[in-house]
Amino acid sequence: MHNNKKRSGQRYHHAAAPTLALSLLLPGAAVQAEFLDDAKGTLTLRNFYIHRNFVDDSATRSKAEEWTQSFIFDLQSGYTEGPVGFGIDMLGLWSVKLDGGRGTSGTQLLPVDKDGDPADQFGRLALAGKLRFSKTEVKAGEWSPVLPIL
Repeated sequence: MHNNKKRSGQRYHHAAAPTLALSLLLPGAAVQAEFLDDAKGTLTLRNFYIHRNFVDDSATRSKAEEWTQSFIFDLQSGYTEGPVGFGIDMLGLWSVKLDGGRGTSGTQLLPVDKDGDPADQFGRLALAGKLRFSKTEVKAGEWSPVLPIL
């Protein structure tokens, strides 16, 4: 029997296959030049606070309230040199609970543990492989679209 034990409230996903495949495709320093030189990354910090006030007489509690500090690390490689370029993008997400629990959870801002309490922290790693030929790009894996929302 296989036992998958995770620490309470933490979710980490990783995919070694894209990294291994990419390392096999990058044999020399010359091929890696654009791959590394054109790489760019950002670290975004977001603070989320949600407060719901329940005023219905049939409500079992008066409020739901949670507060987190989130870190979003977005790293995008360049492409390898040659007629077909390969690259990889990484998105690392991590949130830390600043306040919540003590009967105020339920905003869906934080995942809930087996015991019904909001997680103290959670995060995940998402990878996407990409290929460029001429002016065409193909991406496979997880990626975050840029939405034109004001």
